[in-house]
Amino acid sequence: MTLAQLCNSVISMSVAFEDVAEYVENRMYALCVHGKCDSAMKSLTAVTEFFETMGNKSDENCRDLADLYILIGEVNQYVNNFEESIEWFRKAAVVYDRYAVPYHNLATSFVALGDLQNAIKSLEQEISLEPGNYFSRLRLADLYEQQGEPEKEEECLKQLVVRNPENIQALHKLIMHYEEQRPRVDIKLLRKRLIGIRKNFNEIEMVITTYHLCQNEQLGKALDFLDARIVENPAMTVLHLLKAFVFGEMHQFARKRKELTVFKQECHGKMEYMMNKLEEFEHIFGKKAVARLGKILAVSNPNIG
Repeated sequence: MTLAQLCNSVISMSVAFEDVAEYVENRMYALCVHGKCDSAMKSLTAVTEFFETMGNKSDENCRDLADLYILIGEVNQYVNNFEESIEWFRKAAVVYDRYAVPYHNLATSFVALGDLQNAIKSLEQEISLEPGNYFSRLRLADLYEQQGEPEKEEECLKQLVVRNPENIQALHKLIMHYEEQRPRVDIKLLRKRLIGIRKNFNEIEMVITTYHLCQNEQLGKALDFLDARIVENPAMTVLHLLKAFVFGEMHQFARKRKELTVFKQECHGKMEYMMNKLEEFEHIFGKKAVARLGKILAVSNPNIG
C-alpha cells in the first residue's frame, strides 16, 4: 500500500494507526528519498486533521496524533526546514505531554540552528521523562561542554556512570573531562574500571578501550584485546589501524607497516573509507597519533597525512 492508501485506511477507520504506524513511517521516508516530500506531507496532514477533529480523544488517540506531528516535523527536518519542524515537535509535546520523543527531535533541530541553549533545555526535558536514555545524556554532556559549562557536564557524566556503570563512552568522557578541567583528580581508578569492562563492544568502544590501555602503558594487553576483537569482527578495518598504532608505540615498525597494509587492503584502497576510519581514530587518539600513521599511509595515498 502507498502512504496515501495507508493514511486513508486510518481515516476510514479500517485500521488503527498503531497497526500501520511503522509502514506509514517507512513509506514517508521512501517518498522523501525520492524527492516527494510534498506528497508525504499531504498524506500525513490529511490523517493528522482526522485526529485533530476527533471528539473525546482517548489517550491512545493523543499518542497517535503526537506521532503524526513528529513525522511531519521529521519531513521538515529532512528538507532542512528546521524552524518549521520545531513547531510540529512542540505541538506533539503539548498533545501528549508524557512523551519524550518530541524533545529529542527538538534538540536535533535546535542544534542544527545553532541554538544550543534551547537544545540543552529540550534534552533536559527529555531526560526528565525518560531517565534511562543514555544516548541523550551523552549528547547533553557534549552540549554542556560546548556551552562552557564544565560543572554541568561533569555532573551529567557522573549521573550517567552511576546509572550505567559499563558505559564506556561516558567513562571516557569523564576521564577526559578531569584531565582537561581538573588535572588534580586521580583518574587511575576510573581508567582501571574502563579497561576492566567485558562486554560485546561496538566500534567506538573498541577504539576507546585501546586508547586507555595505551595510556596505561599496557601495550601487550592492547594487542591481546585487539586480536580477540578481530576474531569476533574480522571485517572491522579500524582494528588494524589500532594495531598499527600499538606496534608503533612498541617500536615494532615492520609490524606497524604490515597492519597498515592490511588496513588499506581491507578498505579496498578507497580514500573516502580510509579517511572515515582515520577520523574515528582521531576523535579519540588525537591529531598527532593520526599524523604518525598518515606518514606511512601517504606512501600510496598522498592525500592522507
